[in-house]
Amino acid sequence: MKAFSVLWQRAVQRGAALWADEKKRINLLVGAGLAGLLLLAFSEWIPQQDPGETQPAAAAAQSQANYAQELETKLQAVLAKTEGVGSVEVVVTLEQQEETVYVTDQETAADGSATVSHVLPGGSGLVQTVRMPRVLGVAVVCAGGADAAVQNRVVTLVQALTGAGAHHITVAQMAPAQ
Repeated sequence: MKAFSVLWQRAVQRGAALWADEKKRINLLVGAGLAGLLLLAFSEWIPQQDPGETQPAAAAAQSQANYAQELETKLQAVLAKTEGVGSVEVVVTLEQQEETVYVTDQETAADGSATVSHVLPGGSGLVQTVRMPRVLGVAVVCAGGADAAVQNRVVTLVQALTGAGAHHITVAQMAPAQ
């Protein structure tokens, strides 16, 4: 421990001697500045891994497919329990991929004008919300699909569960098993 203490005192004395001489101090500052510029230049060649980077297209497509499959499974389970529907198959199509909404910063000037600036993504704490894809359409094929009352019940249930409009929901009669 004493050897470390002696080395530390010598380093402090050398540092103090460097800072005492103005010419050496200027040379030291210029050298440190040039070293910083070199590091900045070399950093452009190093590939960066951004933790806030969006998902690759294949992963986003898989996420969307999983979301559609989950919706289809839940709709089939609910519709199968509905009176008059019978056996049922459901297909859900989605309009777009999930959307990530980042935190924004809003400033109001003295004159009342507002400026909104988006906080750059890069940290895990900057994501405000992730919006799942919107349902574009739903096709339901069921054993009771020929009955108008069953069609109305199915359309009403699918509207309530997905938020899709009635004109985006189709109910059809299932073909007899062969």
